[in-house]
Amino acid sequence: MTMQKKKEMLMLTDGNSDNASARIRALQYIPFFEARGYNVTHIPRVPKRPSNLISKYTVFPVLKRWYSLRMFLAIVLGKWDLVFIQRILISEYLLKRLKNNSIPIVYDFDDAIYTNQKRPENREKTANMVRYASKVIVSTEYLNEFCLNCGQIPVIIPSPVETDRIRPCEKQKDQILTIGWIGSPWTSGFLELIEKPLQKLDEKYIFRFITVGASSDYKILGISHIAKPWIFEDENENICQMDIGLMPLPDNDWTRMKGGYKLLQYMSAGIPCVASPVGVNQSIVKVGLNGFLASTDEEWYLTLEKLITDHELRIRLGSNGRRDALDLYSREVCFEKLLKSIKTI
Repeated sequence: MTMQKKKEMLMLTDGNSDNASARIRALQYIPFFEARGYNVTHIPRVPKRPSNLISKYTVFPVLKRWYSLRMFLAIVLGKWDLVFIQRILISEYLLKRLKNNSIPIVYDFDDAIYTNQKRPENREKTANMVRYASKVIVSTEYLNEFCLNCGQIPVIIPSPVETDRIRPCEKQKDQILTIGWIGSPWTSGFLELIEKPLQKLDEKYIFRFITVGASSDYKILGISHIAKPWIFEDENENICQMDIGLMPLPDNDWTRMKGGYKLLQYMSAGIPCVASPVGVNQSIVKVGLNGFLASTDEEWYLTLEKLITDHELRIRLGSNGRRDALDLYSREVCFEKLLKSIKTI
């Protein structure tokens, strides 16, 4: 019996393994692709973020140029059966090169990367990526309109959560009730939306508030607040300390396009979530089943009060959320959707 020849895939990402979008929507699929008959060559746009200022201004710029050259040479000289591009915007010259060589392109993006006010040219660059792609994958239906205007009907595949890594764990019996948030420094500004409700709750209930990955200078006055840096290896442990997970968002064009990934992390860890009813949050959160939605200060206060005072409700919603994470948002489920889409090219 002859072995079937493996297909050669070039995977290009805007970030490296320390970039959430690249890691979640591309890199963690590599073992799955390789198990299904692909040899994957991954080239990121940039190296990992430097750990010190010396590297930032010496080694990093050199490596960045080298990575760009590697990417250029791979596209121009490589013989690929498929090019998978996650979020990065490459030149039209290279896109034409791939198309002229009949190499199919899968373009995946999450967030409204075409609305960057500092780089208005990103709108046309993103439109080019969509137009030249053989298949477009997006994280939420709210990105549909842009793709349709570029002549493509996208496939919606949510950002997958690692249900084998982010999982429920037994909490300490004497642990004080913990409300938590995980994110990045630039999204920690959204926490202003829930500061007043938390401060009001602190007048009546005993709890602590934990933030993971917030800006180093973020503080919330009047409540017990623990700030932790985001570290990949500590992610599950930090989330598991939470009894309730939050995702406050303002309602604007950018936030409506976000993929709701932190909600999936809470759910995967068996934690009930409370989120702003913005964008995809409204479909991820099944009100009263795996979490709640809240808009005003009063809604945030009353919803959190309900969860603080009802241990059984927290357990039930967390259990339902874990099941939804496994059934709807796991890597295995999302990869099968992705592979099925690729096979139609």
